[in-house]
Amino acid sequence: MKSNAQGAHWFLFIAWLVALFAMLFSLYSSEVVGMSVCHLCWYQRVCLFPLVLILGIGAFNGDIHVVRYAIGLPIIGCVFAIYQYLEQMIPGFSPINICSVGGDCSVIHFKWLGFITFPLLSVFACVIIVLLLCLAKSIASRQSITW
Repeated sequence: MKSNAQGAHWFLFIAWLVALFAMLFSLYSSEVVGMSVCHLCWYQRVCLFPLVLILGIGAFNGDIHVVRYAIGLPIIGCVFAIYQYLEQMIPGFSPINICSVGGDCSVIHFKWLGFITFPLLSVFACVIIVLLLCLAKSIASRQSITW
């Protein structure tokens, strides 16, 4: 169902761009640069990669209703990213020990400005996407688009 929420459409399009950039950066880091991908990184990818397709279809079709289907993925991805960031930054923090087999989730591949790592970039991407989707929903609600 197509809607005429032009402002909401732009927020949806920007959220798609953020998801696309996050996916491309993640794939570049692992496939071109050769950085290993741990379990928590895969869980974050599972939450972010489908957003490229879901938000892309919604943005290019002008269908603001995809927000209700997409909003859960970046929230779940953000939880995984925060957990991994805490595991990297706080020595001994691993109450669940998800990464006992395979790649070590506490390995820091790069640290920019002393605190920005891949999981924190993932948190930023997820939070930005959630905020943009909430703004799109808010604008659509004000323009009386039925959910």
